[in-house]
Amino acid sequence: MKTTISFTSTISPALIAWIDKRARIEKRTRRAVLEEAVKSYQRDAVKSSLKEGFERAALDADLLELVEWGMDDYQRLVSRT
Repeated sequence: MKTTISFTSTISPALIAWIDKRARIEKRTRRAVLEEAVKSYQRDAVKSSLKEGFERAALDADLLELVEWGMDDYQRLVSRT
């Protein structure tokens, strides 16, 4: 099973110059800088998606009731121990 996949893309010369400069400063490869950037973007996208989901859930009366009901159960379980 492959652990990496190659792909080809185009990017502005100014951005490539910035990536290359960053890679030299950090003594890393262009690929490492790009991979870190994509991973950071992925983390931010997941966080944003979760935040939007929680914001929608906070407006859902049925879901809030379910959460409150669950918290009551949790409090009872904690009280027993």
